[in-house]
Amino acid sequence: MFEKVAFIWDIDGVVVDSPHEDAWRITAAKEPYLVKTMGSDFYFNFVASRPRFEGGNNILELNNVYDRLGAKTKEEKKVILERYCSEKNKLINNLIEAGKFNLFPDAVLTLWEAKRKGIPQAAASASKNAKDMLIRVTKERLIKEIGPVFNTMDEGNTLYKLFDIDVCGTDLEGKKNILEFASSRIKELMPGEKLRFVVFEDASSGIEAAKSLGFDAVGVWRIGQEEALRRAGADFVARDLRTADIYKFIGLV
Repeated sequence: MFEKVAFIWDIDGVVVDSPHEDAWRITAAKEPYLVKTMGSDFYFNFVASRPRFEGGNNILELNNVYDRLGAKTKEEKKVILERYCSEKNKLINNLIEAGKFNLFPDAVLTLWEAKRKGIPQAAASASKNAKDMLIRVTKERLIKEIGPVFNTMDEGNTLYKLFDIDVCGTDLEGKKNILEFASSRIKELMPGEKLRFVVFEDASSGIEAAKSLGFDAVGVWRIGQEEALRRAGADFVARDLRTADIYKFIGLV
């Protein structure tokens, strides 16, 4: 029987609505890639929650960019992929620095409530930009965009401070390894506890990774198809994490 619950959060698409999708799309539309259309469904299925080079390669490969540019060997493709990912990274860094990303109030309030109840929480995104976004969400921004509940937050604190563990952007291959590492770090904080891990994910690949480890998984339906999260094995799927049913499932009530 589990004694305590611990939360593991994907960040991009769950807690913050980062400019990742826009950066991938804007860069892909430029010379020499010239990918004219890249919908949110494509991003959700082939790019979201995947390591940078894997997501970038999917965009180039599935849109026939390598073929159009005459890249046939592995090395030729690598040169194009690294250039594409570098250009995308430069753009997204500029957007993040300017604060051009949104918050998901339901996730932020759930995080806050869990912090108040002493539930250990880990940030576990494949994105190397996730930490930067969390750090840039100040107390003042939280009060302005989410509400006065954050008046009690310590001065100088940020959204990043709601997490006990940060494994974002770690050099681990695949979401399963990231989640497993996050859970091991939480176990170090709570030695001897029988922990039930609840993972919050918006991508099917993340849900599948969570279930393969025996964790509970909440599918956070932001983009794509709800059914894809259910097929991946999500124990619960919701657009809004503030419902009573979700709170009961994850142990907040």
